Amino acid sequence: PQSRAAASGGAHEFRTREPPPAVAIAEAVVMAGEFEETKSAAAPEGSVSYVADHHKGMSVRKSRQMSMKDEPQRKVSKKYKEEEAHAQSQAAQGAALPVASKDRKSRRSTSVVIAKAEEMRQRQIMLYETGKDPNDRDYHTSAHSTDLKMLMASQNTKLGTDGPACREGSAGIEIAEATTLQEVSGKNTITPSQKENIWLRLIKQIFTGIFNVLLWGTVVVEGALIYSGNSNDVVTPIILASVVVAAGLLQWWTELKAESLMDALSNMQASAPVPTIRRSKNERRELMLDAEDLLPGDIITLKAGDRVPADIRILWCTDGMEVDNAALTGESIPEPRDPATCEEKSPPTQARNLAFYGTTVVKGNATALVFFIGDKTFLGKIAASIKSARSKSTLEIQIEHFVHLIAVVAVVVGLASLVANLLDPKPHPIGYIIANAAGALFAQVPEGLIPTVTISLMIASQKMSLRNVLVRKLDAVETLGCVSVVCSDKTGTLTRGDMTLGDMVHFSSPTAMETVTDFSKTDPADKNTLPSKMLRGGIRNNATVIGKDNKFIGSPTEVAMMKAGLEAWGVKKVKDVMDNTTLYEIPFDSANKYMFIAEPYNEGGQLFSLKGAPERVAKFCKYAYVGQGGQAAIKLMTPEMQEVIAANAKTLMGQAKRVLGIAERRANYPADFHWDSATADFAKENFLCDMVFIGLFGIQDPPKPGVKQAVEDCHAAGVRVIMITGDHPDTGVAIAKEISIIPAHGELPPFTVITDKELADKVPSGESFVDDGSDEANKLEAFWTQVVVHARVFARVTPIHKQLIVQALQKWGGKQADGKCYGDIVAMTGDGVNDAPALKQANVGVAMGIRGTEVAKDAADIVLLDDEFSSIVHGIEQGRLSSENLQKSIAHTLCSKVPQCMPNFMELLGIPLALNVSQVLAIDIGTDIWTAIAYAWQPKESALMERKPRHPTLEKIVNGGVLVYAYAYMGLMQMVCCWYFYFQAPGIWNNLGKSEFTPEEAHTNKVASTMYYYTLVVGQIAAAMATTTYHESLFKYLAPNGKLNICIGMEVIFAMLIIFEPTSQGIFMTTGLTAKQLLMPWMTFVAISCVEEIRKSFARKAVHAREVVLQNFFVREVAPQNPLTQRLLDA
Repeated sequence: PQSRAAASGGAHEFRTREPPPAVAIAEAVVMAGEFEETKSAAAPEGSVSYVADHHKGMSVRKSRQMSMKDEPQRKVSKKYKEEEAHAQSQAAQGAALPVASKDRKSRRSTSVVIAKAEEMRQRQIMLYETGKDPNDRDYHTSAHSTDLKMLMASQNTKLGTDGPACREGSAGIEIAEATTLQEVSGKNTITPSQKENIWLRLIKQIFTGIFNVLLWGTVVVEGALIYSGNSNDVVTPIILASVVVAAGLLQWWTELKAESLMDALSNMQASAPVPTIRRSKNERRELMLDAEDLLPGDIITLKAGDRVPADIRILWCTDGMEVDNAALTGESIPEPRDPATCEEKSPPTQARNLAFYGTTVVKGNATALVFFIGDKTFLGKIAASIKSARSKSTLEIQIEHFVHLIAVVAVVVGLASLVANLLDPKPHPIGYIIANAAGALFAQVPEGLIPTVTISLMIASQKMSLRNVLVRKLDAVETLGCVSVVCSDKTGTLTRGDMTLGDMVHFSSPTAMETVTDFSKTDPADKNTLPSKMLRGGIRNNATVIGKDNKFIGSPTEVAMMKAGLEAWGVKKVKDVMDNTTLYEIPFDSANKYMFIAEPYNEGGQLFSLKGAPERVAKFCKYAYVGQGGQAAIKLMTPEMQEVIAANAKTLMGQAKRVLGIAERRANYPADFHWDSATADFAKENFLCDMVFIGLFGIQDPPKPGVKQAVEDCHAAGVRVIMITGDHPDTGVAIAKEISIIPAHGELPPFTVITDKELADKVPSGESFVDDGSDEANKLEAFWTQVVVHARVFARVTPIHKQLIVQALQKWGGKQADGKCYGDIVAMTGDGVNDAPALKQANVGVAMGIRGTEVAKDAADIVLLDDEFSSIVHGIEQGRLSSENLQKSIAHTLCSKVPQCMPNFMELLGIPLALNVSQVLAIDIGTDIWTAIAYAWQPKESALMERKPRHPTLEKIVNGGVLVYAYAYMGLMQMVCCWYFYFQAPGIWNNLGKSEFTPEEAHTNKVASTMYYYTLVVGQIAAAMATTTYHESLFKYLAPNGKLNICIGMEVIFAMLIIFEPTSQGIFMTTGLTAKQLLMPWMTFVAISCVEEIRKSFARKAVHAREVVLQNFFVREVAPQNPLTQRLLDA
């Protein structure tokens, strides 16, 4: 217990307050069984005065159990050798332990190590907020709000003799503790997620899944039949195996393209050595440590350009120090840092005395205390939340549902064929029975479905890239069409992401101010008009540096005024103003909240300019400019005018604008005045007095052009837009009103705006929401069921909050008329590392291509190449079109399944086989697959963005209507036509019931089979044309898809090759047809097309009748005095 007192000169700081109970527990480990020997060690009397007698009874085992309870992931290393443990205890205690037996000394040394490890764990636990679990998914700490002395003492580290700057004297942690501390804390690295072997994944893609199992089963059966001599069809299993392998390779390749998320995160970790201060027996040690070797309690120094190597508390920094959090938050505006202790309970992510792992110092120098490293950092928490596997996409779920359905149908059909063969009075060889059953099963499996879907989505993604939407995960194309909620970041997505001068406000009369928004009429040479005077003062009194290629270096508000001047005056005039001699300058700092500059005036004397917070500037003003145009006059500032300034500033702030005031004064100091000798106090008393107020600047990050229209288009399409921002609620609400996310006027209903304070205790204790009936679950459900319906703006949110919002929408959103919540389909936009958890959680993660970090892009499914919100709307429309075309494509593919399987059953009735397996493959793989893919270029049939989004759970791509259309309607028509023309083959009726055939009879069978095959090809062409529209007549719609028309033409040519080319005849068992036999099946096309036109005519009438009924209802019922109907209309 006395080891800590001897370890450093900072031990007295511990004695000034009560020790944490956990530390006392740790020290009790040493007391357990060995107190009598330990107490005899030399130590200052009273150094462990708080160790009570009741600690004697606590065992090492119990202490270790408590340690594991506090932090279950950490375990005390069992690799310590006896000598190492002894050396550690000697170094920590500063004196040798009493000599005793070898066993006793070893046991005591090990106990000391365990005690030190436990004590160090408790130090780290003290860094968390009271009552917070260190393993909680959200990020929280008390390091920013803890008094500096208490913080240093709790970490057993110390400041230098010069205080927080730590430039002199011993400081930091004790080097002797470093090994044990690193054993407890681990390396300062983020633990990477485990990756599945890519070759194992390829094998899974090819050989697993019920769809592939069916196809491979068919290949095995075909191979067995060939091996046993019951079949000579070698082509079918080869083609089928090739299709399965090709589809697996295609899916495997598309998945591999999307995997570099954790690699991008690791690139954010600091790599350069870090200047670190530690101490050894009260001697200062300045070290250059690798970032991964940093420990909690280390004191480090940083300068401009350095990457922050851990989560740190700023102990000391130069004025105006700024940190660029863009890599973490995506916000392009550097944030100032200040070492002052923050208020208790303030969010750590908004604390100005903290800097986070992976961010960059862009201005100033700092001395800082490391408090969290590795996985415990803010970046580490984000990394942990994105390690979990991504849930299945809506398309995967739908395809899986469809595949299971088809598998059941195929197995039932195959078993039915098998049973029918076995029950047939006429015995059949076992090889024939298996071949017949396999053929029936195989005919139901759409072999080309997976490649069709994949290639169709690839084509759709290529079309989306032309509209600046880059698709990284193909499934996202279909999911985007189902999106019902878009959660959008504010800065850079809804707004421009850069501050812009929008308003200049000045007195037009003593009781009113007017606003100027057009700066093109201003001129720096104009000394009379107030707008020119304001803009010149704003540019001259400016800390912005114009670098190469006219790029600006400076604070966003300063840059905003500089850009306004460049746009109004051009580069030369702006540089002329800025190049004027500076006599005296007071730079901006967070304490004064103003900046001042003195320059020579060309008419003699000097011109003073003061710019800063409106209330600070107005305090120094005795006068004000009042007037319009060139008639401005200097008036004495009155209390009423001060109130007018305050009211206008408040109005601008309510519009989400940053407000600055500006004032000036003419002075006449002698030419030989020593400006350099003027002190700050002298300047404040003499230079800043009697200023003349000019006006107010309103600066904001304005909405992007077109965003308002895009939001309104989303609303028209039944898609809600929710803003999620880290900004102040007032800023978020002002922008949301401006772009139609929330109504511009009227009082906002409850739950419309949600802040971090309201979310603080609404986070589930686990990784997601659960329905276990507990008090916590009921409380969360009561809150979130309201939020997902009404919330439109979330402000001051953390990364975990963003992920939580998405989870809540997916769980409790999408409430239908039956009262059930099916979950919203959520698209989430983001650009920073902090957005990655939500991007991965969302059904569709959308990252910004220009401003976005690599981590955000890797976590996303889609990247907006132009960072424009309107591109999301285009993507939703393209997604809806892709879903619609994919449904049509699958419907067309399924139409042939009934006529393909029926020949196997009819063969049992004595009818010669009308369609063999190789011919089925020729249709599915040779022709239908290309026609199905061509649907990807199909133009829209109707106004897609006037419909409500399709919910994939309630309205699947392959639904009952599609199956009825394909099997019971189109399939039956095709089957009837195929059998009709099959029996048109001369002599086929004479072959019924026979099992052995002469060469002439076999040829007749081939002619009939070829007629059946060719009729089915024509029937599929008719189905392809029919399924291009749901309701619209082909006479009106025509054939706008040129690629589909080409594929139909190629389908006919391919069929001719199979029928007439000798090699193909041998493979597919076909024969040549006469001209009459080639023309007759085209009656199938005419018949199906006519029936389809009649069906579509009735469908259009039904839709029109429904619209008339609804219209008449609303016309009859809607009246101002009927609030119920009005509410129905609003809904």
